[in-house]
Amino acid sequence: PRPRQTDSPPEQNAAPPPRPTPAAWMAMNRRLAPALALALASASSDLLAAATSAAAGRSLRAVTRDSDPTSTFDLSCYMEADPPLETGGAKGKSYRGLQAMTISGRTCQKWTEDHPWPEAVITAKADTRTKVDGKDVVEWGNGLGNHNYCRNPDQSMSEPWCYTMDPTEDHKKEICGVPKCAAATRDFGAEANTLAMEVGSTDCQCMDQLYGSTVTTRDTSVALAQGQGSGGGGGGGGGG
Repeated sequence: PRPRQTDSPPEQNAAPPPRPTPAAWMAMNRRLAPALALALASASSDLLAAATSAAAGRSLRAVTRDSDPTSTFDLSCYMEADPPLETGGAKGKSYRGLQAMTISGRTCQKWTEDHPWPEAVITAKADTRTKVDGKDVVEWGNGLGNHNYCRNPDQSMSEPWCYTMDPTEDHKKEICGVPKCAAATRDFGAEANTLAMEVGSTDCQCMDQLYGSTVTTRDTSVALAQGQGSGGGGGGGGGG
């Protein structure tokens, strides 16, 4: 009998697949180019939207801060003149906010460091609070310490300022652009108490006529109309 035929073994050294020709590469690139361009455009759009959103957020925060500066803790505001019960704090010397940048955007130098400007090292003077007639009276110091917040320690400017980290002489010292506080409101309670002490009527002996006697149950008060009627009758009798 004939020998059984078997499958031939696969070739051990098969030839590699042929490489695409330059024309094939160009055709494939043409097919992929629109999809790649679309992906890049989508990514750029997302990045632009994120940047726009961040810029809008910063702008909104700036508008909010500028529209209501007294409600922003780090900025606060400064007093142009001393309100009642305060001394030594005019021109923003009493400013204790956390603004640490000048109006030009330069960073303030620490008041405890001598670089780049040695003049920034000024001895700190604390605020003092005392009681006068039961009320707290504040004498403002200079507000300096181990920080770089805007201050007006010597009242050499009309508002808070600082030495900058810019070594250029023209930008050695700049104001910070801190907003001015509204004028101090009146203390109506204190005014009322003072007025009551000045015009109080404690010796007129008129309580019986105004409110009635306190030693009898009889109504001894005199009505305004009754008094005017008696006065009018008397005036008529005098005329007759």
